[in-house]
Amino acid sequence: MFGSCAKRLLADVTGKNFGVLRPASYNIRPLRAGTCAPIKFPTDQGALSMPAKMKAALDDGTGKYVLQEVAMPEMFAGAALIRVRQTGICGSDLHMTDARTEAQTLPSGHEVAGEIVELPSGEKNLQIGDRVAIETIGAGRACMVCRYCKYGQYRHCLDLAPETGGGFAEYMTRTPNGLFKLPDNVDWVDGALVEPMAVSVHALRYAGMKPGDVIGVTGSATIGLSAIGAAHAFGAKKVIASAKYPHQAEAARKMGADVVTGSDGDEFEEACMEASGGVGADIVLESVGGHQTEAFHQALRSTRPQGTMVNLGGIKVPMIVDLFAPMLREVSIISVTCYDVIDGVHDYAVAIDLLSSGTLPYREIVTHSVSLDEIQDGFTTAYDKNSGSIKVHITQ
Repeated sequence: MFGSCAKRLLADVTGKNFGVLRPASYNIRPLRAGTCAPIKFPTDQGALSMPAKMKAALDDGTGKYVLQEVAMPEMFAGAALIRVRQTGICGSDLHMTDARTEAQTLPSGHEVAGEIVELPSGEKNLQIGDRVAIETIGAGRACMVCRYCKYGQYRHCLDLAPETGGGFAEYMTRTPNGLFKLPDNVDWVDGALVEPMAVSVHALRYAGMKPGDVIGVTGSATIGLSAIGAAHAFGAKKVIASAKYPHQAEAARKMGADVVTGSDGDEFEEACMEASGGVGADIVLESVGGHQTEAFHQALRSTRPQGTMVNLGGIKVPMIVDLFAPMLREVSIISVTCYDVIDGVHDYAVAIDLLSSGTLPYREIVTHSVSLDEIQDGFTTAYDKNSGSIKVHITQ
């Protein structure tokens, strides 16, 4: 069963009150109940005596992450303090590590779940000890009064709170607006997967996906896999995905892809045409990004006339794009990033509903886990796709 946010979402896009979504056609790995009981904390919000220092892993400027003792994160106005429990290494963490030329002064890490240990005065919706997924980029730093915050578009806030560090550390600070409570059946593994699931939830909602659409996804790494799962859950007629590595192709099938192709040549485009009666997919998401451009061109060629191509992966190199053919086909090319509020519901809330439903085996993408003091080993593994890695988690 899906939660209230997913039901509301489907009701919005279909006009029907869906209680149960179409079941997946793959074996389900059930979430383990009873593993998520929160640690008990004093109820007095000022009763905890916090340390002055914490451990954090910082890039020394050469791409090597070194565990250090640093000052606790700044408690800016309205901030909550969270004890980090699980953090994923994102592909963007790898790209930023490659691009960095100076030592970090604040830890990174934005796929985070943890426990609240301190709350600002007057907070009514959360309690100390609550287990939360943390929206670190927008909602957790939003001013709540600018033109974008008024409409829930926190990613575009004009007056963000100061950056105080991310999840590659023992503690972090964000406002309660960016803390999303986890159900008891969602453990730390799934909690740290809320962020990448929310990325694809946002992309599909922003693109206006409807049940019965044919969806294409170039790439089957973390974001591609969440896009496959979300599209399947939202009622896609067919989902076609490309994958570069055999273990990614296997994961794509488990997540619900009806057709999985290689990543080279015209195989993906041909599969989208075949699945759609020769016109192309309704929506195609480019999820690869990085320092390549072919996945973008594949996605554009695979989109039907008057369909939507979603620029999601974050390509970091310039490219030449012939826009005449997609113009003649009236293809909409949209760019999406992160997550926000759509139709009154935050993408994190929808992602939590999907993960708590137990129908998506997304947790199986976490192929490796290491401790905070082993984070360099984690990055080495994440870089090496021949290791079989898809998602590496840092556990605390």
